[in-house]
Amino acid sequence: MADFVDILIENYGTNEPIFTEEIKGLFPDVSEVTIFNWLNTSLEDEALRKYQRGVYYVPEKTGMLGLGERALSPDKVISKKYLRNQDEVYGFRSGLNLENEVHVSSQVPATLEITSNRESARTRNIEPFGGYRKITLKRPRVAITKENVDAQRFLDVVSRVPLEALSSLERDSMIEFSKTVEKVRVLDCLPYYPAKTSKRLMESGYYDVLA
Repeated sequence: MADFVDILIENYGTNEPIFTEEIKGLFPDVSEVTIFNWLNTSLEDEALRKYQRGVYYVPEKTGMLGLGERALSPDKVISKKYLRNQDEVYGFRSGLNLENEVHVSSQVPATLEITSNRESARTRNIEPFGGYRKITLKRPRVAITKENVDAQRFLDVVSRVPLEALSSLERDSMIEFSKTVEKVRVLDCLPYYPAKTSKRLMESGYYDVLA
């Protein structure tokens, strides 16, 4: 099984999530039965680890003798599943998580909220993992791309946050956030959002500082 694991390392590295469908794609001429036999043997040999159903990784050895190993970060799994993979962007952390990220809220979110092209339901809760108490997935109003993800993040904040009630520091953070977002991308996405989002954006003054 060394060759099988070596091929996984060559394509994905160590301590990186590898999905079952990706493994199948590496061996298009090999039957599923054989692939799962390889997986099970590699797991028994401890050359491969299973993080959760459909998610594997090659453990990174640690320590002078290589007897320890580094655990796979759940954030890597979340990112690859729902947010991005290399240059492809298909999601973003939204809701209160995003508000924390751009410093317009100090509330600690109990739920990890993600808006992603990988979700078809309007809203859906999934089994939490990685220490999160709850994970909620949402489909985007318009397909997320590398070009428009920042605009959609910006409009998510505008749609949710009481902009008129922001503190002085939060207003400064919102201004800095606005300066990083292209106005043309916001205008492209705006028709897919409720009319109240457009109204709040224009009345808030943040539209005027968009890049």
